[in-house]
Amino acid sequence: MWKILVINLAVKQRQSEGVLIGFMKKVLCLGTAGKGGQDERRIYRLSKWLDADVSYYFIDRSISKIEAAKDVWRVLRSESWDLVYQEGTGLAGGINLILASLLRKQPYVVSSGDPIAGFFRTTKGNLVGSVFEIYEHLLYRCSAGFIGWTPYLTGVAMRMGAPKAVTVEGAVASDIFYPYSSEKRRLIRQQLGIPENHLVCGVVGSLIWVPPQSYCYGYELVEILKRVKRDDISFLIVGDGDGKARMEEAVPEELRSRIVFTGLLPESEVVSAMNGMDIGFVTLFGEMGNYRLTTKLPEYLSCGVPVAMNPTAGFYDYAANGGWALPEGHPSDRKFLDQCALWLDNLSWQEVNTKKQAAVEVAAKYFDYEVIAPKFRDFIHRLLDPESLVKAPAIALTEEQGKRNQEKGESQRSKILF
Repeated sequence: MWKILVINLAVKQRQSEGVLIGFMKKVLCLGTAGKGGQDERRIYRLSKWLDADVSYYFIDRSISKIEAAKDVWRVLRSESWDLVYQEGTGLAGGINLILASLLRKQPYVVSSGDPIAGFFRTTKGNLVGSVFEIYEHLLYRCSAGFIGWTPYLTGVAMRMGAPKAVTVEGAVASDIFYPYSSEKRRLIRQQLGIPENHLVCGVVGSLIWVPPQSYCYGYELVEILKRVKRDDISFLIVGDGDGKARMEEAVPEELRSRIVFTGLLPESEVVSAMNGMDIGFVTLFGEMGNYRLTTKLPEYLSCGVPVAMNPTAGFYDYAANGGWALPEGHPSDRKFLDQCALWLDNLSWQEVNTKKQAAVEVAAKYFDYEVIAPKFRDFIHRLLDPESLVKAPAIALTEEQGKRNQEKGESQRSKILF
């Protein structure tokens, strides 16, 4: 069962400003990844820019998908929503939105950082990917619009039938992910057992072994360690999953002092671990990799950590000034690994330090919420009020109002649905 906790602070604020609450549009923000992750932060930080009666519902990931889907349907039917904004493409939310659109003419938008079919083709094989491509087409075709974390995903959604679309990149919380002082970085390395003068290459992610690819995040670092000739280099792998044990077993005994596996860390310690790195590896491949940017890319950059990334369109469009293009090829291919080792052997500290300075600038330019949130606001407001350009704007926020709402933080939340 679900319950509703009503927090009227936002309503009272609007009343004090002389806004007629009865005329405010009702927006439901639906998080398919549940509470406690980056998607939840993105939902709150973007929705604070909306001049609307905003409610929130986060799917309970501890119950079965069927029960979760039933709960979502009850939430959708609980009120007459002017618009539903779903972050993520999970089935429990997506199937219900398709049905609500067909049966109740419920308008909705979907925001995603992954190509659905491409993700499943890469991780589960072509058959599963083809099934999910049908779902992907329906999800976008029945929507009022699509919000892509990259322009490439936005283009795919439009080709699949999304009537409107906008790119709102996966942003970084720069108040959480930021460069630490040199002294603090030194202490972090000391705690991790990494020499202060070492070049540290790292990766943060889910270390799930993907059988069709014979790969998981971090695998390339283990193999590169076996190939590099320089002795002032260490590797840091942050995360957990069934691939972690495989990688630990693959490290030769004589090299184990030069690679650290931290396991799963809370967010505050993830930021510290990133600040202990000199280079963050972002390995993308296959149909999935061609369209996405990992959520960790802007976080590395915002921490002042330049990235080593596959030469996708995303690298050249976003990260080139703050990183290096990795060699062509799959991250488990021998040629790819040999070339990576050769590159690192010849990499100078001067080049690394130059890229570090540029990394923070790249993050601020492309991935700061102050940069991307106005695009989200204007897109949603136009969907809520299609006539906004031909009459006095009733709901559009100015830049100053949007920033003011951001600063209000928790007080801007009108309803939280559990």
